[in-house]
Amino acid sequence: MEVNYISYFNEFEREYEVIKNASDDVLTIYLDILHFIEKKLKEIYKWLKKYVFLSIQEEIYFFKELKPRMVSKLLFYKELLKLEASLPPSKKNKKKHYEQLLTTIHQYVKANREFYEYYRSRTSFRDEDLFVRRCYKDIIKYDCCLINFDSKLSTSHDFNVATIIANDMLTNHLENKLDELNGKSKSNSTQIDHKFNWTGTKVDMTELVYAFQATGCINNGNFDLKELAIFLGTMLNVEIDSNLYGNYSDIKSRKVSKTRFINTMSDKLIEKMDNEDSKKKNQ
Repeated sequence: MEVNYISYFNEFEREYEVIKNASDDVLTIYLDILHFIEKKLKEIYKWLKKYVFLSIQEEIYFFKELKPRMVSKLLFYKELLKLEASLPPSKKNKKKHYEQLLTTIHQYVKANREFYEYYRSRTSFRDEDLFVRRCYKDIIKYDCCLINFDSKLSTSHDFNVATIIANDMLTNHLENKLDELNGKSKSNSTQIDHKFNWTGTKVDMTELVYAFQATGCINNGNFDLKELAIFLGTMLNVEIDSNLYGNYSDIKSRKVSKTRFINTMSDKLIEKMDNEDSKKKNQ
């Protein structure tokens, strides 16, 4: 592996895209990708045992951003292989199987809620603790399985990040499969002159989509969540439908203020009205 590891990872992504589109047989693609990633990870592990990062920030970037992207693909395609091997033949049982897997992902999100919130928020105040390698393994503070980890190859939480990314990809895959079974697909929307662009987060938009259904203020709540997400995304130039379920799982897993964005909207609107009333009184 070359010293310029950024170029190495960029080349990995290019080769991965080629393999992903090289065959019409999904099982062949899954196996080829897994063998390809296994080979690349062996090269990385050999390189990591000798390479000295120039700074803590560089090491954090490698273990928080670069390595998890590759490992997440390994986890994702292993799950796809298991999925293909265990998939029941009937349409009804396929739907049930997909939904059970989505439930399993949600349970993982709930069990790891604190780290999910930290990672999703893109904050960094714990990065040095979570994404820098340490020879001493604190099995009281972290998972006991860390005792078997090679401290030169992994940090306490880079695998957790890979799992989150893999779960996002698997959620998207399962939701698309459910859409196919339900006879739904993304419509080819006509080009729209985007005068309005969503400038909040995708999770904020997800909160609104589910709130529209819960309140029944659109079609009395009788609509497909993904269809509304696609519609709003088209109008406001944002794509949220690919991880709608994952975003909703994150929202449900919040410890405080599950409807954070809606509460903020309410507070801001009340503040605006109060300010306007105050100005009128002072005139």
